[in-house]
Amino acid sequence: MKRAFMKSYLMKIILLIVLIYFGFVKTGAQDSSLVKGFINPHNEARPRAYWNWLNGDVTLSGITRDLEEAKDKGLGGLQIWDTEAMRNPHGFVPAGPSFLGEESVKAILHAMKEAERLDLELGLICASGWNSGGAWVTPEMASKNLFYSGIVVSGPGHIRQKLPFPDVPSYCPKGPDGLPAWYLDVVVLAWPDSDAKMIPDLSEIINISDKFKDGELVWEIPPGKWQVVRFVCSNNGQQLIAASPSSKGFFIDFLDPEATRFHFEYIFKQLGLEKGVDNNTPLKTLDDDSMELNDGIQWSTNFQKWFQKYHGYNPVNWLPVFLGWEIKNKDLTDRFQYDYKKTVSELLIYSHYTTGSKVCEEYGVQLVAEAGGPGPPFWESCPVDALKALGNVHIPRGEFWLGNPRNLFLIKEIASATHIYGKKYVDAESWTTWRRWRDGPFTLKILVDRAFCEGLNRVTYHGYSNSPVELGYPGRSYHAGLDMNPRITWWSKAMPFMDYLARCCFMLQQGHYVADVAYYYSDQAPNFWPYYHNVPEKPQINGLGSGYEYDVVNTDVILNRMTVKDGRIVLPDGMSYRLLVLPDKKDIPLEVLRKLEKMVSEGASIIGSKPSEVPGLLDFENQTGILREIADKMWGECNGSTIKVNKYGKGRTIWGYTPEQWLKKEAVGPDFQCKNPKFNSSFNFIHRETEFSHIYFIGNKTLNAVDAECLFRIKNSVPQLWDPSDGSVSKQFVYRTETGGITMPVSLPPGGSVFVVFNKSNKPSGLLSVTVEKINSTDDLPVQQVLSKNGKSTILECWQNGKYILTNRNGKQKQVVVDKISTPVKIDGEWNVEFDPDWGAPEKVVFHELISWTEHDSNGIKYYSGKGVYKKKISVPDYMPGDGPGIYLDLGGVGEVAEVYINGKSAGIVWKPPFRTDITKLVKSGENDLKVEVFNLWINRLTGDANLPENERFTKTNIRSDGSTPKVPAEPWKVKPSGLFGPVRLLFSRKVEVKY
Repeated sequence: MKRAFMKSYLMKIILLIVLIYFGFVKTGAQDSSLVKGFINPHNEARPRAYWNWLNGDVTLSGITRDLEEAKDKGLGGLQIWDTEAMRNPHGFVPAGPSFLGEESVKAILHAMKEAERLDLELGLICASGWNSGGAWVTPEMASKNLFYSGIVVSGPGHIRQKLPFPDVPSYCPKGPDGLPAWYLDVVVLAWPDSDAKMIPDLSEIINISDKFKDGELVWEIPPGKWQVVRFVCSNNGQQLIAASPSSKGFFIDFLDPEATRFHFEYIFKQLGLEKGVDNNTPLKTLDDDSMELNDGIQWSTNFQKWFQKYHGYNPVNWLPVFLGWEIKNKDLTDRFQYDYKKTVSELLIYSHYTTGSKVCEEYGVQLVAEAGGPGPPFWESCPVDALKALGNVHIPRGEFWLGNPRNLFLIKEIASATHIYGKKYVDAESWTTWRRWRDGPFTLKILVDRAFCEGLNRVTYHGYSNSPVELGYPGRSYHAGLDMNPRITWWSKAMPFMDYLARCCFMLQQGHYVADVAYYYSDQAPNFWPYYHNVPEKPQINGLGSGYEYDVVNTDVILNRMTVKDGRIVLPDGMSYRLLVLPDKKDIPLEVLRKLEKMVSEGASIIGSKPSEVPGLLDFENQTGILREIADKMWGECNGSTIKVNKYGKGRTIWGYTPEQWLKKEAVGPDFQCKNPKFNSSFNFIHRETEFSHIYFIGNKTLNAVDAECLFRIKNSVPQLWDPSDGSVSKQFVYRTETGGITMPVSLPPGGSVFVVFNKSNKPSGLLSVTVEKINSTDDLPVQQVLSKNGKSTILECWQNGKYILTNRNGKQKQVVVDKISTPVKIDGEWNVEFDPDWGAPEKVVFHELISWTEHDSNGIKYYSGKGVYKKKISVPDYMPGDGPGIYLDLGGVGEVAEVYINGKSAGIVWKPPFRTDITKLVKSGENDLKVEVFNLWINRLTGDANLPENERFTKTNIRSDGSTPKVPAEPWKVKPSGLFGPVRLLFSRKVEVKY
């Protein structure tokens, strides 16, 4: 805790210096708060984690320890998740108490008390395992499907016969008579039999429910051969997924709002929370995992009534469709299927997400939910309009995986829902994976940077398993997910990485997302973006390049939230778009086209082919005629080839241009682009706008350094560079205004990232360019930086000798020759390296050269995991320290995290390229003590232990291999390069004043 206090104190000093330097104290409260929040973000931006209480087995002291460690390393909160230890050899994790039983509640309340003491926020997964449900869920409230059984009879004739009860899943709760404990006979239908499974007309389907009583059918059969089918709604028996051993139970009925209310209120009552009272606890959220329903015909007690409310006709006579029968023709059959799927989506969203959010509000918490899939090929049975489902919870959550060969990366859809429904947070279950124990913070950074560029602004990583100290290392772990908790090797050095995540999230929570295009992803259920989920790269829409941004919108948002102002499509929370793009489909709901007609007449621009059909069954022929009349007016003579634009009212309907072609035709260039063709595909970006600033986050998605000119579509603003890795804020003095925006040099290391912030109120100043003709060039040195410009004086920091040419804003050039910078000094020779002998390595060893631990002859070092301490004397010439040149220590390569000490004082933690730190103020003339603490990952010791008898192993854990599925085989473990690789060098810079 002392360390946390010192960090807070130092942050306040740094903040004061930055505020004074940039004059934010005088220029406005909003900018001042932006700087404060960036340097030391508060809890709302700090990462959270799934806090796995495996098998429900936790202790109060272990809960306290976990929370204190989370606070100390910069997390904003934890999300309690009682769940099964699904990989649990030899009962490594014992079974604990039942979820929300007396002991469980005591533990949760203790966590709440401790979180309040530590100023941490808590979430609670609303079941043991997932999804919603528990042992308290009765059959009346449990998940249901529609089941059927049938017979074939011939007439004319009389029948008195028991109709067979449909087969139901084995987990369906049964009564003493062997039948389901709860069921509802929905209907008994009869229709003429046909080998082709065709029913010529709906009128040929007879509802004979009134002839059926107490399981027996009494009926006068008409002439012919007849199908007779009994349809029954009953429990499908779906169990909670991965519930702890003492906490098994049923899913609730997600199509019944009373089931959701019953379940959520049970949780709150068990915890002693009261409705309508300011509970004022650190429990801020209930959290719902992804919707993974069993296959089957979705149905519920009142489904028939809801269907009739939504679509105006009774669905029961259409039920033969579910048996593979076609009614009248394929078109009508498909229209019923559309209506049915829309009803399932609407009813599930209302019953669970809308109702759940309302119940949570009554108890003073918010609902977080992975409500948007993913859809196929992952979950074929998530039946919702994803955007609307996400829009009906307080905090939408997605997920992205590490090392998933099927590219599960569900962020863009979640971000769109947050933007179009006026939410603040784009949350994600982060770095879920089958890979275990072998990914360090730099690997995680590359992945999360992509997520940031797709809109992520709140990290909830998966996971942070509770593991008792006495069990050893790496301890307990959930069967899937990243391990980042106090039992990992580099936990003591985790704060800088957590700060990086927090600063990125803070900045990306500010203002509004900037996008040119709203893309309507059609009206269907289920619906996802992308529909078929395989996204190895940031997803784009067809015809829109990577320099433009977009949101996906749905029917609900078009009908209820979109308006037009000054030619832009606007939403009530501040989002706006230049263009609405329609899907390449012939059908669109009539009410949507009517709204689009209004919007275009008021000045909107839409792009897409002319629709010709309405979906759905009720009155579709009449509605199609009306739709075609409206479409003919809106599109006019526009045919997509010879005529591509039709002016309609104040707006335009466009057909035949791609979105990018149209934007460029309107002189709207990319929002961001790299002007160097060599690096065109190297960048990802996202842009947000506040009242005072434009905020760009740009990331190098490659493992090579990039140094290029980049264009930002901004005018009359001055750029600044905000570095989320250390909280530094610096003015960007070199840039120029040109057609399309502001161009400036961008230099990023492998996997690097930076915020470029344009302050709207600042007037252009600085230089147009700085170029250098290098002497004895070294390509891997940092590029020159302009540190300040004051009047006719400019201060450069240069890293290598050469002729520097500065061009001011009037085009005047000034040259300066720099020739006194020392060349880099490679630190060769022996290193004394210390290991922890308790983990199998020798306590002390001499490395005659820097190599990976995995290349060492000693198996104790090859398979070592933990901290290695490198020590060496380094000599600095007399003239170097003090006010002269800057001196930096460059470690070269590191596997995975290091902290540098000079003469016993820390020079900082390095966890990503370049593994470099400023040691100018720590070195002294002559001899200096250099110490580098290096931490690798558990994979090496675990790999070595796999070859040892169990009683000789150093590690203790329930996870000793990668996870796997039938489609994703486990990857064999092998040691990972570890330690200090070098080359270790002293780098020198010099500050040079240039006067005009």
